Amino acid sequence: MNFREKLEQGHSKTTTTEIVNAICKSSKKMDELMKCFIEGPVQITQRAAWPMSFVAQKHPELLLKYYDLLIDLLNQPNKHDAINRNILRAFQFVEIPEKHQGKVLDVSFKLLNSSDEPIAVKAFSMTVIYNLSKKYPDIIPELRASLESLMPNASSGVKSRGKKILTAIQ
Repeated sequence: MNFREKLEQGHSKTTTTEIVNAICKSSKKMDELMKCFIEGPVQITQRAAWPMSFVAQKHPELLLKYYDLLIDLLNQPNKHDAINRNILRAFQFVEIPEKHQGKVLDVSFKLLNSSDEPIAVKAFSMTVIYNLSKKYPDIIPELRASLESLMPNASSGVKSRGKKILTAIQ
């Protein structure tokens, strides 16, 4: 299966499942998906982001060689929301390698505290930070402050996830 051709045909759960299953059968296919994700164009990058996040959930080890790239993408301005959303969705399911944890924390806090980020990006950022707070409890006060600042004007989805995390860190 040619992932680029498949992604050019459209965006669907069926396509995503087919790509994820192909990668699960042959991990070398992850390079092909990531090439689509990196090279774009934007529509292809957006469509490749969804299966990438599902692969991370099933086989987190397949993301290992892409952390630098994914963190760089999170830090780039003016990209499609699906990129941040699916990278952070993937990061919430994996144990982030120690050498990348500081950068992931920095960008996750930046996105959580940004007024321009969509609800899902904020929610996934919260979870990524919370997961890392288990290893680095010193960040809990900053997480608590960010959540308490965000909650009064937040959407119901952000409030719900925020309340759960605030309860867990009490």
